[in-house]
Amino acid sequence: MTKTEAVIRSILGAAGPDIRPLAYAVDIAMNLMFVQKIPMDDIYVTDDIYPDVAKFVKNRRGKPSSPEAVSRRIERLANLCWDTLVSRKLVLKYLGAPLENIRAPRDMIFYLAFYIYLDTPFFIAIQKQPALLF
Repeated sequence: MTKTEAVIRSILGAAGPDIRPLAYAVDIAMNLMFVQKIPMDDIYVTDDIYPDVAKFVKNRRGKPSSPEAVSRRIERLANLCWDTLVSRKLVLKYLGAPLENIRAPRDMIFYLAFYIYLDTPFFIAIQKQPALLF
């Protein structure tokens, strides 16, 4: 199990859906932001992340999934992560700020990427290094 999968499982628990689409998306986001040094605001999940995830995720027939199908799976998983963080009162621990809601499921990809790569919640990392956004 990768660190990304371990963190997502720490949120969702051992039982539950296949988390690999979200884990792949977070890993790709980390690569884009922290290895390739692409600012978060310049990353478009529909163009830069979902098509790459689709290459790794297979459908029921064993063929690569479409980016559209992958986006729906990732969005459901991201929303499930958010709902679980809220219900377990873990938003502050994982995000670093007491948010009421997320604007879009794509935000969860970036929140998790920061938490996993930097071992720091998103909002704390941004306070220390605002240049990570731009």
